[in-house]
Formats: sequence, structure tokens, C-alpha cells
Amino acid sequence: MERIRSELIRPAAANQLPNHEPLLSFADCPVWRNRPATAWQITNSESRSTLYLSIANEIPAAKQSAKVAVKTVQDATSVAFEVLEKEHRDWWHAYFQKSFLSIPDGRMESFFWIQLYKMAACSRADGPALDLLGPFLKITGWPGLWWNLNVQLTYWPFNTSNHLDIAENFITLIDENFDFMLAKHSGKSLGDFAWALHNYWLIYRYKGDHEAIQEKWVPKAMRIAKVYEGKQLRNDSGKIELTPMGSPEYQGFKSFPNTNYNLAILRWLLNTLIENCEKAEMHPEEVAKWKHTLVDLIPYPQDENGLMIGSEQPVDISHRHYSHLLALYPLFQLNPDSPDDRDLVIKSVKHWHRIDNGKGLVGYSYTGAASLYAAFGQGNEANHVLQTFLDGNIGGGLLLSNTFYMESNGKNPVIETPLSGAASIMELLLQSWGKKIRVFPATPDVWENASFDQLRAQGGFLVSAARTQGKTQWVAIKSLAGEPCVLKVPGWDSAKTTGDIKVNKIAAGEFSIDLKAGQEILLVSDDYESNPVIASIPHDKAEQNLYGVKKGMSLKEIMEYPVPEYEY
Repeated sequence: MERIRSELIRPAAANQLPNHEPLLSFADCPVWRNRPATAWQITNSESRSTLYLSIANEIPAAKQSAKVAVKTVQDATSVAFEVLEKEHRDWWHAYFQKSFLSIPDGRMESFFWIQLYKMAACSRADGPALDLLGPFLKITGWPGLWWNLNVQLTYWPFNTSNHLDIAENFITLIDENFDFMLAKHSGKSLGDFAWALHNYWLIYRYKGDHEAIQEKWVPKAMRIAKVYEGKQLRNDSGKIELTPMGSPEYQGFKSFPNTNYNLAILRWLLNTLIENCEKAEMHPEEVAKWKHTLVDLIPYPQDENGLMIGSEQPVDISHRHYSHLLALYPLFQLNPDSPDDRDLVIKSVKHWHRIDNGKGLVGYSYTGAASLYAAFGQGNEANHVLQTFLDGNIGGGLLLSNTFYMESNGKNPVIETPLSGAASIMELLLQSWGKKIRVFPATPDVWENASFDQLRAQGGFLVSAARTQGKTQWVAIKSLAGEPCVLKVPGWDSAKTTGDIKVNKIAAGEFSIDLKAGQEILLVSDDYESNPVIASIPHDKAEQNLYGVKKGMSLKEIMEYPVPEYEY
């Protein structure tokens, strides 16, 4: 940094603030015009020096980055430091109070909390969307936002952890760039952008915001569905097939006919459009057309090993992506409660991880498998693959002692994989697909005790619960949007509650609750007599402070690309 400062920075009068050290930026160096800018200023007092620093990236706006960075520093230095410090600490305190969980596995719990810290360290509602680097400052071969899995996984933990506020930048990203992105991805990568619209929809589903879905998601989804129409053709049997398209990174970026990736996304897109348009009584002609398409769309291609990449391509090499499995997770167009669908996908997951001894797998291959197993309620299997991930036995990936994750022999840092791990952990405690709130749906047998507070479920519900000695003791639900509420708790034959909110048992362990917007309810197991309490599970000293920089555990080699030489 000293070299850059001495060669690139020329303090100018316009950047000088009274009674302070010069406020420096890259504004005066021609090579940095129309690029990101860093501005900083040091203030001195008798007892301390304070560094104020801002980085701005207003690209593509011309010559604005330096002005924004300088103004940010000016605004900060105009406020008393103690005020800034208090606002900062208050924000973080409120952030961590929005939800809570505690599990018997101290390592996994610590890993989870560090991911929540990283989410807030690099995402704000009014900031840029969270890219592949997150808070990394490192030369990388993959700078930017990537749409074939990375941005989707990055934003999953914001939903259940009840931090939708700082995920708003993803909504802004789609709203402001939809036309450009749709044009860019209207070819063989259409599925990538269509999948990103699932994240867009999920944010509003977790909010329980039907109005936003109708007004903002539906028009975008209809335009994507229209592009998919151009990818359809009728075969000799009258069935609709899809022209060759991508299944992310399988054999590079080769195209295949009838990819399960695109068939799953298209089915989710049309089914969700039909549901929302029928609810709003709009677009009846399009609804009829979409229904006919779904009836005539070919089944998912499969062979003796389960789901294939496409109709002419089996999964015959070790492959890190689980794009061929999207039909079950996260799109749930295959039903985990259906025995046939369960058998098909479990066989597919086992083959995916077993082929070539898993030599092509990376970190998110394990977090994805954990989520797939969790959807089936197979907590032991989900826990096993998460433990493998936390152990660092992840093929081409590298999990560092601070929970950052890298690929390409440590050269390319990527934030999506640890964040998707946080989402997988929460799915052992709470799921909400299929319009049911599923409490402790996939807890491993070794987790006899666990609890969580104010995790968020689809439909705008805040859910808290505690499990003791292998049994769910109580569940509390608050409705924020007044959506229909169905609760599913494994092992509960019946439940007790107080008050006049109506609760009906509809199946073993399933209850329909007449919960209006703003209301909350507490349900307890038949034999529970105590007052509900959320408490941290104590961990052995050996499980405490597992992450961070440890003596003797530094990397033994420099895993970096060479720093480019610039001419100024």
C-alpha cells in the first residue's frame, strides 16, 4: 500500500480538510478515473489517532467514485467519534439479537455464528450486492458476481436467519439490471438467471409479501417464461422437449438437450406463476398455456444411477455442481414426502458423491448434499457430510482456520460455500417448503438437545423451539403476514396450547393453526410442564475458540496469483 500511495496519490487542495491530515484519494491520478476509489484521513488528538477510510465503486458512472469516497469520509469526520462508535455497536448488537440457535456440536455452532458475522460484515441494504469475494482482498481469477450457483448459495442463509433487511441489495440488483441480465442470459445460460429469480421470490416468500410477488416477481417471471417458449419443441410423441442448454460447468459449458437443470427450473417457474396468477385472477390465457406446457413437458431424464445431466448425458464423471438435482432442492418440484421421488434422488446423491471416488467434488458439493439429505429428514446423513466439510476433506477446496474457503489451490477465495453451510445447518432445525413449517425435521440422533429463537419460515413466520432428550418440548410461532399456518413436528401426536387460537390436528405430527397477522402462539408437548426457555448449550473447552489464527497453523505456501504490474 505504501508503494501505491507514493506513486499514485497526490494530495490536492480539494482533498484537504481543515485541521486534519490530508484526505487522500485516487481522484487525481488519470489511470484511476472511472474506476473504484479509496479515500482516507487520519485525525490526531493527544491520546490517539483515528483512521477514517472509505472505498467507493460507482462504476459505470464516470468520475464519481472518488467524489463518493471523499464525501463519505467528510461526513464521518463531521460527527463525534463516540457517536459513530455507539451507532456501530448498537447496530451489531441488534443484528445478533434477531435470531439465535444453539446445538450440541460446538464446532458447527461456532462455524454458523462466524458465517452470520461475515454476512453482516459485507452486506447492507443500500450497498452493492454481495459478490464472490465477500470481504476478501486478494488477487483472484473470479472477481465479480457469478450466476450459475454462486450468487444463489450466497443469499440462502439471509432468509431463515431472519436477516432479510441486509439482503435487500439482491432485490435492487435484479430490479436495476433485469433487462440487461435477461438479454445476456437468453441463450444456453437462461437457467442461471431464471434460478436467480428463485432467490428473488424466496426473499418475498420469507417476508410473506404477496403484493411484491404479484407486482414485481410475476412480470419478471413471465418474461423469462416467454424466453423459455423459444427453447421448446415437440417430439414425435407430442411431448415438449428443451433444446440444448447448459447444465452448469458439466464438461465445461457444453450444452445438452433436456437438461434436468432447466426442466426443474421451468417447472418451478410455471407452477409458481400459475399459483400466483390464479390467486390474483389475472392472465387466464397464459395460465391455461402454462398448464398445457406442464402436462406435455417430458419427464426428468434418468438412468440406473438416478437423475442424469440431460436426455443424452448421464452423470459419468465426478462433478462438483448438483444442478441436475435442483428439482428436489431447492426447487421442490420433486417431493421429499413421495417414496418414488425420495428413492430417485437419494440414489442420485449417492452416485454423485461416489463416482470417481468424489475427486471432482468441492466444498459446496458437501453443503448441497447436506441440504438434500435434510430435506428427506435424514439428519444423520446430513450431519455426516457436514462433518466431512468441516474437517476440510473437500477435494479441490480449502477451508481455512478462519472459515474462509478457497478453490484453485487456494488462489480463488469464494464466500458462497461457507454461507451455504450456514443455510444447511439451519435446515437441520427448521424447514418451510411445501407450505409447512417443519420444526426439527432433520436433527441428527446425537443432537438430543437443541434450541432456536426467531428463525424465519416462508410465509412470514418467526419460529422458536426447544428440543430436550431427543424430543421437541415446545414451539412458538408468530405470524407477520397472516398466511395459512401448518406446523409439522416429528414425534408429536398431539399438542397443548393456551388461549383461543384454533389448532386442528390434520395428520400425525401436523397441525393447522388459525393464526392472524400479528398473533403468536405457544404449543407444548403433552408431558411438558416447565416454562419455555431458550438457553445456550454448554460446550467442552476443547470445542471452544476452534476458529481463527492459530500458532503453527499458518499456510505453508503462498497461494496467490502474482500481483500484476501496472504502468502509470
